Amino acid sequence: MSRRIHRRKFLQASAAVGAGAFFVNPTAAAEIQPGANERIRIGIVGVSGKGGSNLGEIVNTNLAEVVALCDVDASRAAPVRQRFPNARFYEDYRRLVEHKDLHAVVVSTPDHHHAFAALAAMRARKHVYCEKPLAHSVQEVRLMMETAAREKVVTQMGTQIHAGDNYRRVVEIVQAGSLGAVRRVKVWCATQVQPGFRVKEREPVPKGLNYELWLGPAPERNYPAFRTGNSTSVHFHWRWWWDFGGGVLADMACHFMDLPHWALNLRHPTTVAAVGRVTYKGDNEMPDKMQVDYEYPARGNLPPVHLTWYHGVNGPDIEGKVTYDGYSSGVIFEGANGSLLANYGAHRFLREPQGFERPKQTIARSVGHHREWLQAIRTGGATTCNFDYSGALAETVLLGNVAYRAGGKLTYDGRTGRVTGNANAERYLRREYRKGWTL
Repeated sequence: MSRRIHRRKFLQASAAVGAGAFFVNPTAAAEIQPGANERIRIGIVGVSGKGGSNLGEIVNTNLAEVVALCDVDASRAAPVRQRFPNARFYEDYRRLVEHKDLHAVVVSTPDHHHAFAALAAMRARKHVYCEKPLAHSVQEVRLMMETAAREKVVTQMGTQIHAGDNYRRVVEIVQAGSLGAVRRVKVWCATQVQPGFRVKEREPVPKGLNYELWLGPAPERNYPAFRTGNSTSVHFHWRWWWDFGGGVLADMACHFMDLPHWALNLRHPTTVAAVGRVTYKGDNEMPDKMQVDYEYPARGNLPPVHLTWYHGVNGPDIEGKVTYDGYSSGVIFEGANGSLLANYGAHRFLREPQGFERPKQTIARSVGHHREWLQAIRTGGATTCNFDYSGALAETVLLGNVAYRAGGKLTYDGRTGRVTGNANAERYLRREYRKGWTL
């Protein structure tokens, strides 16, 4: 029997596990819908950093009007407010979603606020674009997926690389069966953890920063919450503390693991095991060297897949190398007939399939990740990183941190969201919230 998996069989296998749902949103039924030629009225939650980037992309589509801005730091928000003088400004996104004329909300906050902001918007029947990794816990991701489906809002996770031509061409090669049956995938990233320190003495909160709102649902901490080098800014290094983020894995894996999830129609793993270590001198808990092994079940005619994630101190160790074939970050697909190496912008064969012919283009060039979301709001059409597809990806990523923190191996039921085989894991699927904050 030929080991080559043809595209027809691949698509049949995809249909057998409901893979079509990855790319289709429910018909939009938001409270307020824009007219066919009306600009979509947008609220931006988090207006600097990645929020500023998302804001620029939204404005550049010429499909939207920014009518509301929200940020806990008035100083950082000031230039943006000057740029959009007619937009109403809020400190608290729970008030922003009450804006009566709002169609949609973009969430670009630290991870510990993602679910709170996105759920508030969806429950108010607003369409939502939310940055990766979608939420701060597996339980939050599951709740966001359920809410998006129930409220029939158009959603998109901020994995912008999904719109890149290179990823689309790699998916075509894999789904055409050019590599044969793919059972092994390796993913790695060279991003470094930044060591930080807890600060025992209370310091004055910078003018303009609403620190209580920045903490939000996270545990109480004096300001500054942490120090990184000489900086006490809360606006980037939150990602290296469990109370606020999830380290390199949560920060980057949604981008890189998106490619094999898409190409191989992966959803939830059945088992997850993680090991790591902390080598830097600091107080934050994130491992600066980590390996996570995910086992995915067969999908119709597609075989089981073993995917390994790596990140490391001076670069991850991939088969004894700090970088692989010049790629400091990337993905390797190991198939029965060939192996392929890819990163954001390029791909090449490590072992070219015999008689390889590049498959015909079957995935259209993207109109742009943000534009795709806005167009779907108007039409009720599809987005490729809707919360059904991206939720399964985000859950998988976050399960790596659950396994690391719990120690050992865990078994996961993607249908119920339950963990077995590891008594310590259950408490890391969710988090406790500060008084006054509930989902």
